[in-house]
Amino acid sequence: MGEPFSGDDGPVLSARYLDRPGEPALYVRVVHPRTTRERLLFVHASTVHSEYYLPLALQLARHGIETWLPDLRGHGHSAGQRGHTRAWHEPVGDVLAAWQAMQADPAPSVLIGGESYGALLAYEAVRLGAASPSGAIFLSPAFGLHYHPSPTVYRLLTRWIWPVGGQFRPLRRLPVEGVTQNPALRNLIERDRLCNRHYTLGFLLHLMEAQRAVPKPDREWDIPTLILLSEKDPITDNEVTRAVFDGNPAVSLQLQGSALHSLVADQPVWAAESMADWISSPRLRRRIDH
Repeated sequence: MGEPFSGDDGPVLSARYLDRPGEPALYVRVVHPRTTRERLLFVHASTVHSEYYLPLALQLARHGIETWLPDLRGHGHSAGQRGHTRAWHEPVGDVLAAWQAMQADPAPSVLIGGESYGALLAYEAVRLGAASPSGAIFLSPAFGLHYHPSPTVYRLLTRWIWPVGGQFRPLRRLPVEGVTQNPALRNLIERDRLCNRHYTLGFLLHLMEAQRAVPKPDREWDIPTLILLSEKDPITDNEVTRAVFDGNPAVSLQLQGSALHSLVADQPVWAAESMADWISSPRLRRRIDH
């Protein structure tokens, strides 16, 4: 682990690279509380990187939750081609690599989660059976977007354009207006050279392909799960998330009415306190104790 940093009596911050033969090295930040009760792997959304989740992790540290924040390949400080994936299993593999590193040290319980694109990746890591957390936390999960290409356009993209133009990047940068209500944070994202706003067609089609493959509903999902959604989310479609977990007794869903897409950006204290309260809830404690 990299050289730690902390205040006099606050949490300890550290960072390291996960070197993997044949795969891009991953940069991982870790926020350690003074006493660890739970350990959480939290995966960032697209466009941004793990640094944007340090305020959330610092809030969680007050509740004894150690948070691991990896940069996915091609994001932040991690290696790999910027904003491109050759296959969907690549970013899922990044999540699993961070998960395995996190489990190297024993902890009372281990959880997995993420925001938006990161939540979808965390879900896939569990659904594939490669990660077995005590619980899962998904913020504004990207199971579906408000934009849906027509079946004809989707077939055209996947059958004809994808094979020859998978690394094509649209000239227009991804907009950030719907991400957060905070103009200062939007400005920061727009000027941050470590943020991705020019994803390849291959990346975007891998995302749509993965979204289409998610069971609706997912009758096999039995992991205790907290889902936090924004009622005004202009990017992800909350109805698709509801369809995935429709009637599932393992899932707790909470809504926030004063945020755009990113709850971490617009309601950081509410998000952190909701997560910490759920982690300490009797339902999850019973699961962990057994």
